[in-house]
Amino acid sequence: MPRTGGVTVTIGRRELLAALGGAAAAWPRGARGQQSGLRRVGVLTLLSSKDEDGALAAFVDGLHSHGLIEEKNLKIDYRYSDGDVKQLIPFAQELIALRPDVLVGAEPSPAKVLKNLAPALPIVCPQLTDAQLSDLVASYARPGGTVTGLAQSVEGLPGKLIELVQEFVPGAVRVGFLSNPTGASMQFFAHSTEEAARSRGVLLLTEQAATPDDLPPALGSLARQQAQAIIVPLNALFRQEVAQIVQLATAARLPTIFALRHGAEAGGLASYGVDYKDNYRRAAGYVDKILKGAKPADMPVEFPTKIELVINVKTARALGINVPLFLQQRADEVIE
Repeated sequence: MPRTGGVTVTIGRRELLAALGGAAAAWPRGARGQQSGLRRVGVLTLLSSKDEDGALAAFVDGLHSHGLIEEKNLKIDYRYSDGDVKQLIPFAQELIALRPDVLVGAEPSPAKVLKNLAPALPIVCPQLTDAQLSDLVASYARPGGTVTGLAQSVEGLPGKLIELVQEFVPGAVRVGFLSNPTGASMQFFAHSTEEAARSRGVLLLTEQAATPDDLPPALGSLARQQAQAIIVPLNALFRQEVAQIVQLATAARLPTIFALRHGAEAGGLASYGVDYKDNYRRAAGYVDKILKGAKPADMPVEFPTKIELVINVKTARALGINVPLFLQQRADEVIE
């Protein structure tokens, strides 16, 4: 069964009312968006407005499939923190002040901030994780509150990433792991990967990067430690900075295995993980149901239905890696 992977925000009632003028919990859902005739959705994300990996475009595409069209019957307000977690609270306050019918916390950290600031508003998150489960929902089957959405990863994923490294680089025993200490689910995923590596006799070399400027020294350190490959987990910063990660790793001749497809498409050796764009597309279905009167408390969290392996053979050739035929046959896509 699919599973796996911070910002802790505490705000008192007095501060909440001061920040929002007491409005967040006061207005009835039916009253929001009525004056213009448009239903309103607020989206808070750690990504940039460039939407580098197309996740937000997939969300909009999903809305269209449910007949929800911008400026026709829907207004979408976006706030992009561009990887800066410190911007989440002020951006969330701006969105809440616009009186949305539904809020979308595109990642766990934004979802937590939105829930803390607007506990009465329905929230959809397309990337829920075990690590943040208790902070957002009571359980996957029975969310029981104002948050619902989709799980972002699968049970056994860390072990599979380690296994892939050893299939691409036979005999690999020193594997790098890029970690963002500000990621809401990073500690959980890092611990799971560490356990998976240890069970396979692999030494996991972890380097942290919380900002784009942290990436060159982090990758440089892994190269000096003689890492034989690098695992890049799913994280908003790493999604935005995938081009820089690939460039630095390629210069050091370090194969990269990403947990997101965008990494392989950008020149990484391979990717294995959830089709997160499908999660964003399916999240639109939750928004549609909530706009029609459904309550998040009664909407079970759904699990990923697409797990995909993408191999960049062009990158493999540049690194002098011979990709086994069985891996190419197993791949959902081979980039030539």
